[in-house]
Amino acid sequence: MGGVVVVVVVVILAALLGAVLIADRVAVIRAQDRMARRIEARGFSARPHVVITGFPFLTQMAAGRLSEVVIRAAGKKLGPVEVKHLDLTLNGVQGRFSGRGRTVSQLSGTALVGFPGLAGISGTPGLTLSADGPDRMKITVGFGQVTGTATARVTRAGVGGIRIVVISAAGIPVAVLGALRDISLPLPALPLGMTIQSVSITGTGVLVHIAGQNVSFGSTGNHLSSSP
Repeated sequence: MGGVVVVVVVVILAALLGAVLIADRVAVIRAQDRMARRIEARGFSARPHVVITGFPFLTQMAAGRLSEVVIRAAGKKLGPVEVKHLDLTLNGVQGRFSGRGRTVSQLSGTALVGFPGLAGISGTPGLTLSADGPDRMKITVGFGQVTGTATARVTRAGVGGIRIVVISAAGIPVAVLGALRDISLPLPALPLGMTIQSVSITGTGVLVHIAGQNVSFGSTGNHLSSSP
């Protein structure tokens, strides 16, 4: 009889544990979707993919603190350029999850601005961009009788933009490069009050490294802002 009781207790506990696990996973999926919709409503051109890490989720929600949230989005407009993909990590999300007064201790991430999007800023047909070093791009022009190359340096422009400056040209007049000769591109729609820390060149575009600290997550209005 005692053995039967033990087996019944084990079965009941396993069933309860399974129910708790299912409830936890359902809750986190709903929370991720809710957060994605709220972020989309604050300036994203498409709903991002949100993942709340850590287990169990329900205990994090009860404590009012999420250890880490990962946000990924593609095709977002940041000012005059389109970002191929945006990857953000939020650490220390605090506050009532169902409310609007949440804060994020630390944010970090990257945004990749593709070469084709930057080339379109020039307004010059037949212009392509490629990597030419950690902070330089090679500009190749080939249309009609105009062919040649130029080199541009890409740097951070203040806390919220990038700057492209042509530093040399061979076989082409600099004027054909249009706005790419010397342009500062503000990225006013950086999400969650983040600022640009640095920029680097990859094989597919300009990688913008962004970060933020002590960020207010949807406390008022329709925008998210960073504490001074």
